[in-house]
Amino acid sequence: MHKSYGYSRAHRWLEIGSIAVFLGLLGYLSVRIVAAVKGPVDALWILVCAVGGLLAADFISGLVHWAGDTLATVKAPFLGPHFIKPFRDHHVDPKAITRHDFIETNGNNCLVAVPMLTGVTVVLPEESGFFFYFCSVLVFIAWFIFGTNQFHKWAHADDPPRFARVLQRWGVILVPTHHDIHHAAPHDKHYCITVGWMNPVLGQLRFFRFLEWIVAHTWPAILQIEERKRPPASLVPPVAAPFVGPGQVVGVAERP
Repeated sequence: MHKSYGYSRAHRWLEIGSIAVFLGLLGYLSVRIVAAVKGPVDALWILVCAVGGLLAADFISGLVHWAGDTLATVKAPFLGPHFIKPFRDHHVDPKAITRHDFIETNGNNCLVAVPMLTGVTVVLPEESGFFFYFCSVLVFIAWFIFGTNQFHKWAHADDPPRFARVLQRWGVILVPTHHDIHHAAPHDKHYCITVGWMNPVLGQLRFFRFLEWIVAHTWPAILQIEERKRPPASLVPPVAAPFVGPGQVVGVAERP
């Protein structure tokens, strides 16, 4: 483990390579998409693809975030130290992400997006049409997945860049006060961290509670709901405080 960034040098080089390949593919595909736009109708459909890509990326960020908080343990092979541990540690020290450099912040997202972009590079049509727009949505998803951890980092930063604050005020990237809802114990809501627009929808549908019900009835061994609740308790020491419960006398409770 390298002392300056807290994980292995091999994974650091994997992140650097992934970012380089990701940006190369993303730039190439973006040029091809722009070149295929022949008029206002095409431009309008590209705008629709961009909005669709943003919503899809927001949903994906929530699904991955929920899985990182809720499933398996940090001891799981490969995924444990490189993907699950950062989610669990983030609840213990939410400001740690603000101390990550560009590579550590964005490397893993680029790593998981490269296979999708590679496939799109092979199949993207030269002319606009249904499949072209479908591929365009995938490219926009990749764009916003790339931005997700950066938006998340700015939501925790005490002094984010001025342009980031403007985007937060406009509500087109993750807003700090919106994300604060997730960081209130027991950390079981508002998982989407690209822009957060999908959080109210998924909350109303009880989507993540439904996923937990499915996991509990199919593979309960990997469900780690208590792990999701543990970090705040590890930060706040037990404090005796009087309370009165319904039908109870005054007693002592421990603050979680």
